[in-house]
Amino acid sequence: MKKISDQEKTVYISDHFDEISGLVKDILEYPFESDLLNLLKEENKLLQKYVFIQKNDAYAFFTIYENKMNIFTFGKLKCFLKLKVIGYPCSLSCCGFLTNDEEMMFDYIKEIKGAKLVLNVSGSQPIKGMTVGETLPTCILDRHLESIEEYMTHLRSPYRRRIKKAAAACKDLTIKTVNDDSVDIYRLYLNTYEKSNYKLEKLEKGFFDRVDAVRLVFFQGTDPVGFVLLKQDREKLIFMLCGMDYDYNTADLYYYMLYHIVCYAISHGCSAIDFGQTSEDTKLRFGARLEKKYFYAHHSNRILNTAAKLGKGLLEYKYDFPNYRALM
Repeated sequence: MKKISDQEKTVYISDHFDEISGLVKDILEYPFESDLLNLLKEENKLLQKYVFIQKNDAYAFFTIYENKMNIFTFGKLKCFLKLKVIGYPCSLSCCGFLTNDEEMMFDYIKEIKGAKLVLNVSGSQPIKGMTVGETLPTCILDRHLESIEEYMTHLRSPYRRRIKKAAAACKDLTIKTVNDDSVDIYRLYLNTYEKSNYKLEKLEKGFFDRVDAVRLVFFQGTDPVGFVLLKQDREKLIFMLCGMDYDYNTADLYYYMLYHIVCYAISHGCSAIDFGQTSEDTKLRFGARLEKKYFYAHHSNRILNTAAKLGKGLLEYKYDFPNYRALM
């Protein structure tokens, strides 16, 4: 572990979370857990580091990984650039940091050489020298309901009918909770990953075999055709990842999988579901709302940093979904 101190702050940088965990244990919360971060270190092949900053009573902890990404992911142009990403090293909708002083943290990030991208920030306060813009919003369903019958009653009729149509189309499927690696869901994950328009990182098979999470697997006979990976954090259910067999009727299957996420949440006393990012239009029809998320970008080269500011509109995710008011 590297330790760098000046008159104002102390910075700790490590390639291994266990080396730094003792410094940050009092501020950690899901998903910043030792077992999960160590698993991601092994099963996400992108170079990862962990940084902890102390400045008087201010602190910041973040994960940083390197990735070659298309900086125009949300547009039609393509320009691949090697980025240092301050983000959680798994496709969750949370940010990749914990801090009580974002300005202090961003000031340090600006000192890092090269191109930096901070993902999934909840607020959009201006930071001098950095470009801020909207990224994919998170879909949150936080209408507390006591039963699935109550949920279906409160859904407006077009969306209730759509779920029933999906259930009828998927009546040949059985659903099992799988708590080990006895079922290979990795190929289903790869199917969905390859079809994704917004690739950030690709996880290895060992992650799905070893992660401490609920695997709801959808079988046609003995063959798995879909899965959802779920994690309960107190009264919130997090939809982590999914995968599907695209030889099956995936439009109905996806609806059916989302419906069973709602069923699982209600039956386990969850008052909110974090449905994650992407497929917003479908998730809104289940009664979710959109929670805005932002990115911050910076390059240590002044010319490139200015270009990022001027081209902000090409970097942002633009959306305008209808207000379905799915839940009455």
